[in-house]
This record gives sequence, structure tokens and C-alpha cells, in this order.
Amino acid sequence: MFQILLAIVSLAIWASIVIYYFRNPIYEWLDNRFGKDTPLADLESADKRDDSHKQNKG
Repeated sequence: MFQILLAIVSLAIWASIVIYYFRNPIYEWLDNRFGKDTPLADLESADKRDDSHKQNKG
């Protein structure tokens, strides 16, 4: 039983070391995967501005 407990503790220590070492890339990936997206430019309003400009010319 002690060997299983020792194996679990050693795996937890190794995992924590790896996560600590690679924490910046992990945080960047998590932010990219689950973070808030930046809004795209409103293409319809740009089209309407272009159309109104064309109408004023003609």
C-alpha cells in the first residue's frame, strides 16, 4: 500500500513541476481556447457607408 501511495505522490510532484515550468504556454493556450474573443469589425456598417458615398456621387 505504501508503494502505491509513494507512486501517486511522486506523480503529483512531477505533474506540478511540469505545470509550473510550462505555465505561461499553458495559460496562453487556455486563454486562446476558452478566453473571450475580440469583436470583429462591423462589415455591414462599412458597406452602408460605401453605398451612401456612391449614391451621393451619382
